Amino acid sequence: MFAKSFQISKLNLSKQSKIIIIAEIGINHEGNYLKCLKMINEAKKAGADLIKLQIVDPEANYEKGTNSYKIFNKANLSNEEIFKIYNYCKRKKIDIFSTFDKKKFYFFKKINQCCYKISSSLFYDYYLIKDILRMNKPVLISTGVADLNDIDVMINLLKGEKNKKVSLLHCRSLYPTEYDNLHLSRIGYISNKYGIITGYSDHAIGIEASIAAVNLGAKIIEKHFTLNSKRAGYDHKISLEPKEFSLMVKNIRLHENMIGNPNFKIFKNNRDFEKIKKIIRGYKLLKNVKKNHFLKKDDFSTIRMLDASRISKFSNIIQYILNKRIKKDLKKGKVLSVNDFK
Repeated sequence: MFAKSFQISKLNLSKQSKIIIIAEIGINHEGNYLKCLKMINEAKKAGADLIKLQIVDPEANYEKGTNSYKIFNKANLSNEEIFKIYNYCKRKKIDIFSTFDKKKFYFFKKINQCCYKISSSLFYDYYLIKDILRMNKPVLISTGVADLNDIDVMINLLKGEKNKKVSLLHCRSLYPTEYDNLHLSRIGYISNKYGIITGYSDHAIGIEASIAAVNLGAKIIEKHFTLNSKRAGYDHKISLEPKEFSLMVKNIRLHENMIGNPNFKIFKNNRDFEKIKKIIRGYKLLKNVKKNHFLKKDDFSTIRMLDASRISKFSNIIQYILNKRIKKDLKKGKVLSVNDFK
C-alpha cells in the first residue's frame, strides 16, 4: 500500500491537497549559472511551488557526436554551481530538486534534496531507483516510455521497498506531444489501479494539457519553463515563458477550486448552506390524521419552507416517515417533523 498523503518540502500531497506545480527549468539555462538564477526568480514569481533541474553527465550517457551529447555538454553545470543554485533557492524560500544519473547519485545524496525524480529515461534503471528509494524521501517517477506491463513491474519493485512516499507521473516522451497522443485518462486509471497518487509531466505545447490533467485527477503538474520559447534547441519549444506559466497557475488554481471535495459531509458546513437550505422541501399533511395512524404516501405533499431546520435531521425523509406511527392527532396543513412520530 502506497502512502495516501505525505509532504514534499513543506507542501502536502494527497488526493485532497492543493496541486503541486513544478517549474522544470531542466537544461533551458543552457549552462549559464546566472541565467539559471534569473529563471528561478521568474518561476517563483509566476507561481511555481518547486523548481526542477536536469543534471546529466553527457560523457556517461551519450555517444560523442550525437545531438543529445552536444546539448547536455553545453548545458552542463559544475558541482560548485549546483551547490550555489541550491543555496540560492534556500534564500529565496523555494525548494529545488534535480533528476540525475547514476554517476551523480552520491553528489545529490550529500545535497539531501526535498524529493527525488526518476525521469522516463531512467525508468528501467532499477538499481538506481532502489538506491533513491532508500533515501526515504518522496520519489516522483515519470512513465513516459513505459507500457502497462512496465508499470506493473515498477509497482512490484516499489511494493518491495519500505519507502511508500511515491507518486507516478503520467508522461509521454515526445517533444512536443500532440494533443491526440496525450492519453490523459491514464492519470486516473493508474491512480485507481495501483492505489497511488498520480501527477502529470507535460510535454505538450501550451497550457491546456496541464489544466485538463488537473481535472482528471493529477495532483502534481510538472511543466517546462523558459525565458524565451523561441530559442532554438534544448526544451524551449515545449516550455512556457513567465507570463504563460503564470496564466497556467491561475487556471489550475481556478479549476482545483471548482473541483472541490467529493466529501458530501462538507456540504452542511458550507457557508452557503444557509441559502441552499431555503429551497429544501418539507412535508405537509393533506388531511387530518389520528394518533397511531400509519402515514401513507397519499397523506402528505412536499412544500417549500422558510426554514428547513425542522426537517434537517432526516437523511432520507421519505424512508423515515412512510409507515411510521403518528404520536398524536395532527391537523391538515401541519408540516411534519421528527417529533411527530413514535
